[in-house]
Amino acid sequence: MKKLFLILLLCNLFGLDYSLEDMNATSPTYEEFVGPSYFIEVGQKVSINYFGWETWGGWIGIFAQLCDLSNSGAWDTNQAVLIGVGKGLGGDSGLNNMTTSAGVNSPFVQDLTGNVWEDFLGDANAPRKQIVLLDSNLDSRYIFQYAGGSLNNAEVTELLNAIQILLDELSSLLGDLNGDQNLNVLDVILLVNMALGSLETDLNGDMNQDGGINVLDVVLLVNIILEI
Repeated sequence: MKKLFLILLLCNLFGLDYSLEDMNATSPTYEEFVGPSYFIEVGQKVSINYFGWETWGGWIGIFAQLCDLSNSGAWDTNQAVLIGVGKGLGGDSGLNNMTTSAGVNSPFVQDLTGNVWEDFLGDANAPRKQIVLLDSNLDSRYIFQYAGGSLNNAEVTELLNAIQILLDELSSLLGDLNGDQNLNVLDVILLVNMALGSLETDLNGDMNQDGGINVLDVVLLVNIILEI
């Protein structure tokens, strides 16, 4: 119980993340250590984390299907990234099965310790074929679990709608005055200067939506940042 509480506390403080070597030779980030925060740094603020073993066709097939969706522009790949997370099962043969199908060119990492599976899914031996969507704050927003060897049309639609919701949030983040898709002290500085009249007013800083910029907006923005 104490261990679980500590994991939840750390996740709340720092969000969910990992840094593991990309094992997919056809991925643009092959052999780099990647994870959600890595891609946030290059502008891909939403991560689509697919958890599947490397040793069965259904798990492999879903990753290939997700890669096809990514390659066909089903979501904005400039802002969202697909990452496959395996467990290193089946050795080189399992890895080849997962990554050598035509069109499978998204990053694929292997969590040999099970720590990432436990952090994201609550159990190192959690059921396979799950997707965890993280937002730009590294918070888990959606978790999907699948039973078949591929996603049906309804499941694809549900997934794409959830991804789009997170992407829409990126373009309408109230208080993000410097346009970096995050709320932080830089936004507070800009908002203070607007309240003082030193900078032109940007109503994206109107935190209480009263039509103006003043100290109340600064207080609200600071409180939001402290809660993130």
